[in-house]
Amino acid sequence: MRLLSFLLLTLTFSAHAQWKTQTIESKASFRAIDRLNKDTVWLSGSKGSIMKSNDGGETWKNVCPEAYKNFDFRGIAVLNSKEAIAMSAGDGSEGKAFCIKTTDGGQTWKVILEKKEKGVFFDTIKFQNSKIGFILGDAIDSKPYLLQTLNGGQTWERVQNLPDILVGEASFAASNSCISILRNEVWFNTQNRIFHSKNSGKTWEVLETPFETAQSRGIFGTFFFNKNLGLIVGGDYTDDKNPTLQYAYSHDKGKLWKTNQEFYRNGLTECISTISTNRFISVGTIGTAISLDNGQNWRATDKDSFHVVSCKDKKCIAAGGNGKIGIWHFGSSQ
Repeated sequence: MRLLSFLLLTLTFSAHAQWKTQTIESKASFRAIDRLNKDTVWLSGSKGSIMKSNDGGETWKNVCPEAYKNFDFRGIAVLNSKEAIAMSAGDGSEGKAFCIKTTDGGQTWKVILEKKEKGVFFDTIKFQNSKIGFILGDAIDSKPYLLQTLNGGQTWERVQNLPDILVGEASFAASNSCISILRNEVWFNTQNRIFHSKNSGKTWEVLETPFETAQSRGIFGTFFFNKNLGLIVGGDYTDDKNPTLQYAYSHDKGKLWKTNQEFYRNGLTECISTISTNRFISVGTIGTAISLDNGQNWRATDKDSFHVVSCKDKKCIAAGGNGKIGIWHFGSSQ
């Protein structure tokens, strides 16, 4: 009976709402999204894309400075109505690992962080509030490469007290989703492990997950929504012919992760957002799926490919490759 009810509710979602898509001028691959409120939305991605919308995703303007039009901005963090930070991904020795910040809503930008070490590659940027934030990069030594700022990105220090990283362990710069922050708690993932801090990065523990590790396979995003509920997503970005684990959920801050056989599918899931209480949406190159029970079951709704998604007030905005944007309105009955 529970499965039948879930299927009926999923059909209701599919019948009454779908993505309304548009292709914007940049033709970029969008890899990060952050929303200040229901109207103000920021995206970033390849080909110097730092896109801003003030009307809930209906229209967009690229506010990237001309000097950075060739860079791949895999992360965006909106601090307030005036301040935002865009994170460029790429090898530091090639001048690609840097962040720029605006303090006037995107009119002007200034470099606030630049790393020149060979092998430094930024994966995700997330902020706890307008002052405290983290950047996760691929490891260059025996420890995870995690930077922290306490002053809105003006200065950054490497977090020193982390457990060891394993040989070959890294993170994916796919959807700016490898860090999750909830009040003072911080989680970040590698391909199959999660590092967790209960005190804004002062101390850390390592949490095991059921995801397999490989160069192109593993966890692509970590999401915590309350003091206990966490979801992780992933798959394989090169092999879409063999089933790989797409989801796992936890009810105890990530200490124990649960899956089921239906979570093994062909493709890649990259990002999750909350539609409303107990209801979530996931996107990836595999397509869109909906959960109506806090991530314990998922049903595919379409095969539209997106890398990122964010929902507010039952309005979801997704973005992906080739400049593709999707908007999905969920009604009160859905």
